[in-house]
Amino acid sequence: MLNILVVHGYVQSADMVAHNTRQLRDVLDGIAVLHYIEGPPMQAGSSFSSGSRPWWFLGQGLEHDNSRGDTRWEEVVKWWSDELSERQYDGIIGLSQGSAMTGLLLSMLNHPERVPSFKPTKDQQLKFGIFCSGFVSHTSPHAEIYGIPDIPTLHTVDDRDSVVPADRTIELQELCSNSVLYRHHEGHAIPTAGNFPTIFRDFILKATE
Repeated sequence: MLNILVVHGYVQSADMVAHNTRQLRDVLDGIAVLHYIEGPPMQAGSSFSSGSRPWWFLGQGLEHDNSRGDTRWEEVVKWWSDELSERQYDGIIGLSQGSAMTGLLLSMLNHPERVPSFKPTKDQQLKFGIFCSGFVSHTSPHAEIYGIPDIPTLHTVDDRDSVVPADRTIELQELCSNSVLYRHHEGHAIPTAGNFPTIFRDFILKATE
């Protein structure tokens, strides 16, 4: 049975993403377990709601808000070190900022020397990545991390996405050397209508054969 990480977005939760991807879980029944992880909680006094677990603070243009410091990012790097020391995963799916996090996490696994505080103890050989409504984080401390490994990646985009412009999602796809792009009309989401669950299943099976 495959173990697949599912990474939520900026103001989302693991439960929310799990609820919205029931069709994907159904089509992967007997093939894979989807692990809907929840990022580290915000510190007391945060302006975010209690259920929000942003991977870093976003400012203008979906960029890292450097005015708020790197403390949150440092917490997240430590959290990922711990999470990836508990279980080995075969692949990863990300949505929105979680998709941006997916690109950075794959890069960190590929080039751990670029983030010295990132120290998972289990060997993670992820075989694929699925990026939904993703984007590239251009500013420090992220810009210098990128180096996504040459693994199969699938990217989904809605040209009318009102949260992440389509060109930002395509920019992330272009950082991946072994990628395929699918367009849909489900907005800012992991697409699950029509044959998308089957598309995901077939991609995962081929990437892990």
